[in-house]
Amino acid sequence: MIAELGTECLKVQALVKQLQLSSLTANQQAEILDRFLAAAVHLHNHCDEDFQTLITEEIENLPDNQD
Repeated sequence: MIAELGTECLKVQALVKQLQLSSLTANQQAEILDRFLAAAVHLHNHCDEDFQTLITEEIENLPDNQD
C-alpha cells in the first residue's frame, strides 16, 4: 500500500512539473489536469481513515528505543 502511494505521489510530481511548462496548449493542459484529477482522487481514496489507522498501528508496533 505504501509503495503504491509512493508511485502515485511521483505521478503527481511529474504532472505538476508538466503543468508549469509555459508552452502547453489548452488541450495539453486539459489532458494533464484530467490525469492530475484522477491521481488526486486515487490519493484521496488511499489516505482514508483505514490508511491512517494502518500507519498508527505500525508506529505503535515499533520497538521502543531508549537510545
